[in-house]
Amino acid sequence: MVTIVAHRGWSGEAPENTMAAFRLAMSDPDIAFIELDVHLSQDGVPVVIHDHTLDRTTNGSGRVSEHTLEELRGLDAGSWFAERFAGESIPTLEEVLLLAKGRIGLHVELKTMGGCYPGIEEEVLLCLERCGMKEQVVLSSFDHDSMKRVHELDPSVRTALIYLGKPVLLLEQLRYAGASGASLHYAFVTRELVEVMAAEGIDLGVWTVDDSEALEDLIGKYPDLRITTNFPDRVLRIVRGAGARV
Repeated sequence: MVTIVAHRGWSGEAPENTMAAFRLAMSDPDIAFIELDVHLSQDGVPVVIHDHTLDRTTNGSGRVSEHTLEELRGLDAGSWFAERFAGESIPTLEEVLLLAKGRIGLHVELKTMGGCYPGIEEEVLLCLERCGMKEQVVLSSFDHDSMKRVHELDPSVRTALIYLGKPVLLLEQLRYAGASGASLHYAFVTRELVEVMAAEGIDLGVWTVDDSEALEDLIGKYPDLRITTNFPDRVLRIVRGAGARV
């Protein structure tokens, strides 16, 4: 069964990591998860934005960590994408959790590297607990020590490791971090890897697949894969046209 993950929300049709993109992703029941990214504001609040800086997706500038929540909330995070999204703001993680509660799963990437956000794991776990969302959320990161920290703090929360390239000693890394999922670029997926991960009970996902030919190839070869995409409609069109399950 194909698992569709809307990357930063339905970011092909709405500004990434905004409530507009998340609501759009929630409009189709066959989209199983929303993927989103979390940083900490200067005053320690988990906020949803991809880059470490504000310049690309808002009318602000500088690092996210140099601004308070109040300052971040005053920025326009929608106009860069299209004028009709003017006024979209940077959401807090808590706002997204409450929006998604009981409706859709979330893959939440912690954007921490080398301890750039001390305490982010604790703050995010507190947020999940406060919102009653631990069972609906998977936490992930390129920083595998961060996911090890999450597992040590709360083993009941599912975690996944993200990889830039071809993983080496993948199972050993997953065991080290206590992670139950892995996400890698789709160019590195192989039949052997899919079979090994399935045998070990590891949730395997690929990112970020937007090309229609690549999507058709992946879905044809690996019909049970978790696929992250900016254009969920392209995946839906393929699986519905082929009569596949989602």
